[in-house]
Amino acid sequence: MKKKIFLLLAALLPVAFAAPLPENVELLASNTVVAQFLGMQERPCYFRTALCPDRCDHAAKVAQFRVLTNEAYEKPGKYGDDKAAAGNMLVVDARNDVPGQPDDMRQKLSDLKPGQIVRITQKHYYGDMGGVHMPVRPVTQLDVLKNGACEEIPSAPKDPANHDHEVMPLPL
Repeated sequence: MKKKIFLLLAALLPVAFAAPLPENVELLASNTVVAQFLGMQERPCYFRTALCPDRCDHAAKVAQFRVLTNEAYEKPGKYGDDKAAAGNMLVVDARNDVPGQPDDMRQKLSDLKPGQIVRITQKHYYGDMGGVHMPVRPVTQLDVLKNGACEEIPSAPKDPANHDHEVMPLPL
């Protein structure tokens, strides 16, 4: 019986997330940055739960950006993401719908070409997402900057200070 309930919850969880933001969420931080699109990356499932690999939804397709400059940062309270500094990586889920994210955002992400410079706004919310309290980071704005604007943007450091985006490969 417990297994059936667990499988039912696992099946319904993505449905709860593919919705607009509910009213009972709190904005923790907001970052508007100018960043360079590095490309898409397929992140595989690493078989960490009993639902892996076919029912877990751990595999992801992410869009990777390297932050060039931070244009606006807001952190109204004690908690929330830190200010994105030049050289940091910004990773955006390009496969799943994120609550609070515009419907056309996945299409905009798939249309990007590596090397393009974009202005991107990502918000950090925390709240009740259908019975589950969790953080959510929707991208609310994504604009490709014109080539002329790229000359004004300083280049990012070659070695970012944040290496959290790197995934250690599993031995075969």
